[in-house]
Amino acid sequence: MKKYFAFLTSVLAALLFVSCGQKSFGLEDLAVKVDKSQQARILITTDLEVDDMNGVILSLMYADQYDIAGIVWTAGMWHFSGDHGLHTLGEITPNYRCVAQDCEHRVQTAADLTEYRPADPTWLDRMMDYYEADYQLMSKNNPNYPTPEYLRSITKVGNIEFEGDYRFETEGSNFIVDCIMDEDMRPLYIQHWGGINTTVRALYTIYEKYHGTSEWEQVLAKVTSKVRIGGSGEDNCRADSKIDDMFPGLQDGGYSMGGFFSYPSFFGASYNSEMRAPDELQPYLHADFILDAYKNGHGKLAEEIWLMGEGRAIFGEPIIYNYGLITYMDWAKAGELGWSTSRPGFARADFKPFDWSVCQFGCASFINIGLRSDVTNRITRGFFGPTHEEAKESNRYTIVMWEELAARADWAINKPEDCNHAPIVTAEKLDFVATPGQTVSLSGKAIDPDGDRLVEKWWVPDFSCTYKDGKAEGLAVSSETGWSTEFTIPADAKVGDKFVVNLEVRDNATRPMTRFAQYVITVS
Repeated sequence: MKKYFAFLTSVLAALLFVSCGQKSFGLEDLAVKVDKSQQARILITTDLEVDDMNGVILSLMYADQYDIAGIVWTAGMWHFSGDHGLHTLGEITPNYRCVAQDCEHRVQTAADLTEYRPADPTWLDRMMDYYEADYQLMSKNNPNYPTPEYLRSITKVGNIEFEGDYRFETEGSNFIVDCIMDEDMRPLYIQHWGGINTTVRALYTIYEKYHGTSEWEQVLAKVTSKVRIGGSGEDNCRADSKIDDMFPGLQDGGYSMGGFFSYPSFFGASYNSEMRAPDELQPYLHADFILDAYKNGHGKLAEEIWLMGEGRAIFGEPIIYNYGLITYMDWAKAGELGWSTSRPGFARADFKPFDWSVCQFGCASFINIGLRSDVTNRITRGFFGPTHEEAKESNRYTIVMWEELAARADWAINKPEDCNHAPIVTAEKLDFVATPGQTVSLSGKAIDPDGDRLVEKWWVPDFSCTYKDGKAEGLAVSSETGWSTEFTIPADAKVGDKFVVNLEVRDNATRPMTRFAQYVITVS
């Protein structure tokens, strides 16, 4: 089991602003393409565990939102393909993290493994075929999806033989080198859903080629200004390889786990877990919603999303974590069975067939529903995410994202006139400066490309405000409805405190979509 699980971890970027009066925006405006070079540039590395499979599928379904630079299959501590029995894990990676022993492999220690839970070598190619089938209509609903030909050209096989193995250059590692060294100077967010070893190999290749040459200082500056290491991966090779010494100033970032969809992982839909998701999220985690909203009859990609006990076997997986065939996660025995660290304090989590399973979707950090990147819009805590009490305030965003997935699933099977599309929220001003006790007037507008009736709501996300360290309660606007409202700064606010007010706009479609404008008021 992976170190991190989550679905739709955070939502970034500000909403585009357009003028609005009488409805003059229609479906024809959906044909306007954005400049992909202005979007966030993301490179996914994945060991293709089931949570990553779901994450790749969702990354493709939302690929209009960001610029995918590459999808590279790599190894991790839970998945490696071996070299046909020539070596063991211990021979290649003495400082391994894999804890698997026994667990249907009948080895004394993980060091004796010649392979472990190898991923399906045909899976990525098939997903590209399914994307091509869905692309025909998805691209009509939104023209900013990359072409199937482009996605195939950036899907590569990296260092998959052993956990932490960066001995050899591979197609995938050399592709990462090319992305780092090209002339595109946007931040390159390299996400590690599995191990970091293929990225380490790429950095080694760059170091070996340029260190000690007259070009080194320029290359070092390029790498450290451009590369964002998202997660340290499920291996020890970042520290073992000394890449941070080789590239002083190497930046972390671009990959946040937990957040909006932490509950659907591990325990969200479980019927007997103390970490069961709150009641308001439960409708989105079970078969009644899932099968109707996206799993059945909504295109090839959505049909491939893995759910608990759905009846499909996952390639290379023993039964104890073949989630398509079982409906439980036995955490107390996890270490004994070799798929994670034992957690005796956690009861076995039981599910029903077609309950939501696990998902790792790092690209969700770059999905734009109008929430600002300079505002704290989620609450996280520790390995398993927030407690119910901590998370309750951000559940609204989680629901919005489940509804968005259901609406997007229709894009693969219907023409634009038969689908729903998000409203567009406008505001002339989002940032204000005010003094304690001052009342600030806020206003906004919205239009809907489908002509749907819009429902507006003004509200204050207390957890996003810095006033009283984000623990203030009872903050409210003068009016929750209409296209204008007022907010009064508390008299005891301190200089530098920030207050956030949301304008939430939801359409009334069968599969609704919601967008936000966020107003920030700083106390002077």
